[in-house]
Amino acid sequence: MGRAREFDTDAALDAAMRTFWERGYEGTSLTDLTEATGVGRQSLYLAFGDKQKLYLAALDRYREHFYLPLVEAVSGSVDVRVALREAILPLFDGSCADDPRGCLLVAAAAERAGEDAAVRSRVTAAFAGLETALLEAAQRGRAAGLVADTVDLTGWAALTVATIQGLRVMEAGGADRSTLIRALDTVLAMLHP
Repeated sequence: MGRAREFDTDAALDAAMRTFWERGYEGTSLTDLTEATGVGRQSLYLAFGDKQKLYLAALDRYREHFYLPLVEAVSGSVDVRVALREAILPLFDGSCADDPRGCLLVAAAAERAGEDAAVRSRVTAAFAGLETALLEAAQRGRAAGLVADTVDLTGWAALTVATIQGLRVMEAGGADRSTLIRALDTVLAMLHP
């Protein structure tokens, strides 16, 4: 019988996620991962597989912690404008200051999605899931008279996902909070009846 795992796999995965988020896939070495997680190489391999599998698990963890809350925030809402704004503002107000800036999924799309089908699949699924949730929330808002009949909701949902990703890139580049909020509010105002 093998030895029992002597580390918290969730904590190790969170540390690996942050390391990939800060440094990217190519910029992260196995030494970086062992130092960040406090777990030896062999134990990391036994728990997660190779670096690629750990990266995919980190992308899944990121989606779970940062994308699903956005989806959940708008999923039960009739007023998508209020729900989305309330869900996104904490990303720009310093309450997530311990997190690296920008979006790990956007970074993964830029760095790896062109050459790695598994990364591309995860990125596409995350973006599509958010787009679907936004579209459905906007449709509920329209039915309640909160969204203009003249807005192409499918196009708006796609634009909003692109805007959210762009805002995260701008944030990583040091854009000030007021600029980010103004851009978000402009997209949300498109729905006003």
